[in-house]
This record gives sequence, structure tokens and C-alpha cells, in this order.
Amino acid sequence: TMGSLLALIIYYFFFEGLLDSWLNYLFFFFFILISFLIGLYIYPRTVEEENDPGSFVWDEFVGMWISCVPLLFIDKEIYLLLLAFFIFRFFDIYKPLGIKSFDSKSGAFYVMTDDVIAGIYSACLISLIILNIH
Repeated sequence: TMGSLLALIIYYFFFEGLLDSWLNYLFFFFFILISFLIGLYIYPRTVEEENDPGSFVWDEFVGMWISCVPLLFIDKEIYLLLLAFFIFRFFDIYKPLGIKSFDSKSGAFYVMTDDVIAGIYSACLISLIILNIH
């Protein structure tokens, strides 16, 4: 949860106000992709034999940033950012809809991917919520 919260703070203070053009959106997508690849690289170098330890939170960052993607295009209200956080935490904690199958496997790819999928599910759900509000 703390990793997701830190990712939310980073998004809000470093990206939210800067993402106002298509070029900046592309930069953010590229940033997420590079962050995923960095996670694949640093995971085996920062953890020992333990699979997905709580001390490794880079996967939370990437998943949380993915869940914020719809806010770029639809609405940038702070309450929606908090809603994205809670929805992401739900998917990350309970791991429904196939996420658990990735979480049960070991290795950097699976550790990163379960949070990416949770972020994608969160982004889809937050999009539906926002579109129904507006």
C-alpha cells in the first residue's frame, strides 16, 4: 500500500500537471514501459530468494501509474485519482480475474506483470466509472 501511495504522490506532483499534450502522453507511456523494464532488471538484484517481498515496491509503482492513464484523457479531478488508488489496491490485494495466476509464479516478469494487470483492470474500471459520471 505504501508503494502505491508513493506512486500516486509521484504521479500527482511530477506528471499530473505536465500531461497536457499528446507528446507528453507518449512520454508518460514510454516512462511506464521503461519503468516496467527497469523493474525486470532490478528485481533479481534487490531481492534474495523470497518471491515478491514487501520491500520491493517498484511493481506497485508501475501498476499504479497504469491505473492513472484514463485520468490523462478523461478527467483530472483529485477524487478520481484517489478512486484509482483504491481500485488498484483492490485488484492488487485480492487478485481476481486471473491476476492470482501470475502472482503464484516466481520471477521478475510475474512479479511485475501481476501489478501491470491489476493496473490495466483498474484503468478499465475507472474509465467506466468516469464515463458514467460525465
